[in-house]
Amino acid sequence: MAKESALVLSALGHENFEVKEYPVPEPADDAILVKVAMCGICGTDVHIVSGACPILLPFVLGHEWYGPVVAMGKKVKADFQSAPVKVGDLVTPALGKCGKCWWCRNTARDQLCEVMAFPGVCGYEECNIWPHFVGGWGPYVYLPASVPFYKIPAGMTPDEMVLAEPFDVMTRVWERCVSASCTIVGEGVDITQTMVIQGQGPIGSCLSVIARVHGMGNIIVIDPIQARVDKSLKLLGTKHGINRKDCKTVEALVDAVKDLTGGRGADLVVECTGEPPAFGEALKMVRRGGTVVEMGHFSDTGTVAVNPHVDFCHKDVQVFGMWAHTARDMKVALETMVRAKAMGIKFGDIVLPEKIRSLDKIPEGMKKHEAHELPGKICYMP
Repeated sequence: MAKESALVLSALGHENFEVKEYPVPEPADDAILVKVAMCGICGTDVHIVSGACPILLPFVLGHEWYGPVVAMGKKVKADFQSAPVKVGDLVTPALGKCGKCWWCRNTARDQLCEVMAFPGVCGYEECNIWPHFVGGWGPYVYLPASVPFYKIPAGMTPDEMVLAEPFDVMTRVWERCVSASCTIVGEGVDITQTMVIQGQGPIGSCLSVIARVHGMGNIIVIDPIQARVDKSLKLLGTKHGINRKDCKTVEALVDAVKDLTGGRGADLVVECTGEPPAFGEALKMVRRGGTVVEMGHFSDTGTVAVNPHVDFCHKDVQVFGMWAHTARDMKVALETMVRAKAMGIKFGDIVLPEKIRSLDKIPEGMKKHEAHELPGKICYMP
């Protein structure tokens, strides 16, 4: 049986990665084996390595990936949306659910499943146990029946395709944004309003694209890295950019947003930085009766003080949390990518042109990501 190498996290900490060989698995009747074409590095990977997101160890990380099907079980005929699948088709995974827990059976939020499955994160045994290749930082990923997958639409570039999972996450964020809508005139979120996106790293940049595709024209982005602000304005078509470092205080930041919103504050603010103080700032920037979506914290990074009267009650503000995404969201995410491309939005430029070509260089790339200095997404490309 042929063996291939994967990057394995054997214990918590950047120093505990090692390249190990495992036998390449044959897919079961209801499973597929996918060759990794490219895999992004995400903040969640950094949090896993630091211990902020519990995971079985040893494990192969990497959840932002796509690639061609190289082997299929005899029962597999189609993807999650019933599109016919054959060897060679490019696919990307979606979030799997158990279908049995209380959240799966009683709510539409099956991304809250108690035993959800997603390659590179959860739902697999440790990688020393078959099928071994459980994440994108290796040559293959094994997708059992518990993990749904989608064919990727034709016409996408590699740098666009690798963003399918980030677009999936931010599609769920967009759903949280518009879920504030209701039948009362003037309530909810509509495309005439002003949207502030805190953070223009890869995740915040994907939301900028999604918001544009859905018709939001007045988008303000905030980031402490000027190159990210410039990229968002030039390539993604956002309207205004604020360098957070230019605002020495929270009050100065709020004033900068009010200057762009008729003195009221933003109709909608989405926190994408993963920094606790940004949530407090979001509540200050949003107008009375506005909406805040908090999505930047997929791990416990600490607390921030808020004032229940000033920040919530007096403002009559709506605040939504966001966790993961459903398998259905990928359908909308991929279609949004198709439409963004048709609109001429250069979202593939969110991915940095320099790729990591060797498994043992991925930890170095993670440290660069953790430093929050990169103007785009860094990816491993075998």
